[in-house]
Amino acid sequence: MDAELMVKMVEGACPFAQRSHMRVTRVGGEGYVTMILEDDSSNLNAFGLVHAGAICGLVETAGGTAIFSYLDPAEFLVLNSILNIRFIAMPRGELRCSALVTRPEVDALVEEFRINGKADKAMDLKVLDTSGTPVAQAQATFRLMATPDEFKQYFATMQVPE
Repeated sequence: MDAELMVKMVEGACPFAQRSHMRVTRVGGEGYVTMILEDDSSNLNAFGLVHAGAICGLVETAGGTAIFSYLDPAEFLVLNSILNIRFIAMPRGELRCSALVTRPEVDALVEEFRINGKADKAMDLKVLDTSGTPVAQAQATFRLMATPDEFKQYFATMQVPE
């Protein structure tokens, strides 16, 4: 999937990402994605820190997007199935999460899916503040699934014209 479509899926078609002020800031070659959670009061908890739920959303969106960057949404969906997160510093301000998935990793995932009818990809992800201080460390598992027919039409309307 090209970078423009990835940004459109996250920023233009995902109400949660819009409401949480998530942005795709970098889409590199070979499955590298960086996303930020903007410094916005709607993401804060009662103590004025970034809410844990917003951070979890950032982690799962960045990881899933990195895997999805290789896939055709008319064929596959990537959904988070397990998320374990450890908060290690007080989360304040804008936060960022980068994810990297290689072509061989995704090829192996697709092959496992074709053989077993399901496939999971585990990833380690970090969330950093603007100074580069780690605020959370996560382990996430993403499930590769066949795209249900009801979603194929939806994704077809999102395709970026060539």
